[in-house]
Amino acid sequence: FSFRILFLNNQHPPTTNGNAIASFVLGIISWLLFVVLLCLNYVILPVFTIATMGFGGVFYLCTLSVSCLSPLGWLIGTILGYVAKNQIKQDRYGNNSLANTGFILNAIGLGLTILGICAILVYAIAVGGFSFLDQLQYQY
Repeated sequence: FSFRILFLNNQHPPTTNGNAIASFVLGIISWLLFVVLLCLNYVILPVFTIATMGFGGVFYLCTLSVSCLSPLGWLIGTILGYVAKNQIKQDRYGNNSLANTGFILNAIGLGLTILGICAILVYAIAVGGFSFLDQLQYQY
């Protein structure tokens, strides 16, 4: 009955924005991938490497290529969440909570990624970790 009244008043029925759904799903998948890789790299692979007398270290190389997917998912999810929030605000109908949840979920992951990269750079500069670049100079 109330659904018919919405159409009689020429209003749109409540819908969920596709970008909000995509942002939310990307955030969940990226966080799950991050937790799985964290457990794999810091719990399972060290034990496996010790048990196989060093052969398990090869699997670290395999996980390096997959580890860039979480920050990439967080970046795309943050953009989609922001676009969804603006679309919902512009159309003035739809539920804004899923777009907010997706945006916040992805923005936290992206922020932690940026903080982690900054911490690695500060540590490398403090310890002198970029001294290997001096050896790459051309000699004429």
